[in-house]
Amino acid sequence: ALVGFGLVIYAYVQSREYLRGPVLKVEEPQNGSSSTTSLVALVGHTRNISFLTLNGRQIFTDEQGRFKESLLLQNGYNIMTLEAKDRFGHTVEKRLELVYKPGVAASSSAPF
Repeated sequence: ALVGFGLVIYAYVQSREYLRGPVLKVEEPQNGSSSTTSLVALVGHTRNISFLTLNGRQIFTDEQGRFKESLLLQNGYNIMTLEAKDRFGHTVEKRLELVYKPGVAASSSAPF
């Protein structure tokens, strides 16, 4: 019985990454937010991944699983898709929707 219990524990420890799957969290910007600047930083972290893409383009993480990418927004409504895959083929996808509303340029009232 003790050997059987040990085998079950060993099997769980070896398969927990498979059972958990990839984890993907976006810290900023918040989904649905608006920006007055066209350049925004996409910041987040991952766990248990082997491949990460932003709109189909591979991006990279550091040793702790953090990532930071600069995004250039178009006028109006923008959709970005992040997809993370683990080594077992499991995927997780996050869709980020942002609105870019250009700010009004400050005018100078100084005399010529």
